[in-house]
Amino acid sequence: MVLLLGAAPALAAKKIPAPPQFTLNVAESGNPYMPVQVKNATLNVRIALSFDMALILNAQPAARAGLKPFPLIGKRTFRNAMIPGGEATFRFNLATIVPQGLPSKKVPAVWVSKPIADDADGVLTVGALQADRIEVRLRPTPEGSKVYTLAKKGKGETGLEARVGEEEIDVSFELNTPATVMNARAAQALVDARIVRRAQAIGYWRPFPGVALPWQQLTPMPGATLLGLPLRTMGARVSEAEARRIDAEARAGTSTSDDDADTITVTADRRKKGRDPWIIIGRDVLDDCSRILFDRPGKRWQLTCKFE
Repeated sequence: MVLLLGAAPALAAKKIPAPPQFTLNVAESGNPYMPVQVKNATLNVRIALSFDMALILNAQPAARAGLKPFPLIGKRTFRNAMIPGGEATFRFNLATIVPQGLPSKKVPAVWVSKPIADDADGVLTVGALQADRIEVRLRPTPEGSKVYTLAKKGKGETGLEARVGEEEIDVSFELNTPATVMNARAAQALVDARIVRRAQAIGYWRPFPGVALPWQQLTPMPGATLLGLPLRTMGARVSEAEARRIDAEARAGTSTSDDDADTITVTADRRKKGRDPWIIIGRDVLDDCSRILFDRPGKRWQLTCKFE
C-alpha cells in the first residue's frame, strides 16, 4: 500500500515551532493512537513507524471529514496483492491535519474504497508529527536495558539501510506487524550471507484487513543480527503458487502470481528482478523494547531494549 504513494509530492513543513519532544503511549494492541483533526472531523488514527509522509484513511472517515479528490490527481484504481480483494479505488489530495497537542501539518492524504485499518479510522506516519523527537513508550524500562542508536537515511525519512552482500536493503520498524517480514530479494541476500536459512513452513502476513499474504518461514543462524538487532521470527514473501508447493494445504492467502514482484525468487542470473529489497522489523524484536525514539534532528532512531 505504501509503495503506491511514492509519487506523492514533497511538502515543506509549516513554519510553526515544534516541541522538542512528544510522547506516545501504546494501547493494549501494542500500537500508538492519537486524535487527529482532519477538516470537519476528529479521527482516531493509528501511528505507523514504517513509512515517511502520508495519511491513509478508510473511506467512511474521509467522507465524515469532508475530503474531496484533488482535481489534478483525482482518483485511480490500483491492482496489487496488498490490496484487499486485489483491487481498490484510491482518492488523493493534500490535507491539513492537526494532531492533538501538536502543530498543524499539510500532508498527502489518500483514502481507499477498501478498509485499510480495522482498529482505527486510518494510519498516519510518525514522520508527519511536528516534533523534533517523538518517543513511543511501550512499557517501563527494565534494569539492564541497552540503547541501540541507528542512523536514518535522512532527516525527513523514517527508514534505515542495511548492506548485506551486494544488496542495499531498506529497513523499517512497524509495531502493527507481529513478526519481521521481507521480500524475496532481501531474503535471498540474508540466505546468501548465511545469516538465515529457509524453513519448509508457511505463514501469513496480514498488513491490511482482508489481506493474507503467504510467506516462507526463515530461521536465523545462532547469534544472527541486522543493524545490531537480533533476528527472531521472520518470513520471506512467496507467491501463492510457491506457498502451495511448500505446503500443499496452504489455503489462507489472497495473493496471486501476477503483479506481486516482492515474491519473485531471486537467482544469480535474475539478481535485479523484482522490487528493491526491503525488511520490516516487527514486534518479534520490538516487544523487547521499552522506548522507541524517532530523532528527527539527529537523523536517527534510538531503541531502548533488553534482549534475552
